[in-house]
Amino acid sequence: MSIEIINKGLMDYQECHQEMLELVKSTSRKNQIWHLEHFPVFTIGISEKLIKENKNERIPILKTDRGGKITYHGPGQLVFYFMLDLKIMPFRPTDLTKTILNKTSQVFKSISLDHELNFTDPGIYIEEQKIASIGMRIKNNFSYHGISINYNTDLKAFNSINPCGLNVKACNLLEYININKEDLHKKLIKEYLELDK
Repeated sequence: MSIEIINKGLMDYQECHQEMLELVKSTSRKNQIWHLEHFPVFTIGISEKLIKENKNERIPILKTDRGGKITYHGPGQLVFYFMLDLKIMPFRPTDLTKTILNKTSQVFKSISLDHELNFTDPGIYIEEQKIASIGMRIKNNFSYHGISINYNTDLKAFNSINPCGLNVKACNLLEYININKEDLHKKLIKEYLELDK
């Protein structure tokens, strides 16, 4: 079964999350990758125990069922959600996060973007600043949620709460590499379509 790519555009997080849950519950679950951007929102993963002061009260904070801690989503951030039947994927479910990070890293290498992978506090970093955050959930061997990549998002908003619960700052890809957003999208999608190979 091939993977279908769906462009969701600019989308409200709660609406998107509800659509993901409906797909997970569906009896005819299809392998899909959604790419989109969100309106500004902070989301809290299941690993977050304590929320410190929110310095940006105009942005809502929503609890979610993904892995990880707290992170920011907003325009200028490329988000990819992976709805995959892991029973037919060529990797173990426990390797899902690592596999997606490695695929993203391959694209970054192809555009000569120096970066570091971190599998302990999952994400991708440039000079100890976070450029990509990941949080997944698996239910009945079906994955949902995904990865967000800072292209040219609002870093003041991102850094107003500890990104993913770490004492690190975030950075934008455009600070380091001049690449058109659509070209980057195409490269990432091409790489992610290899997940079932």
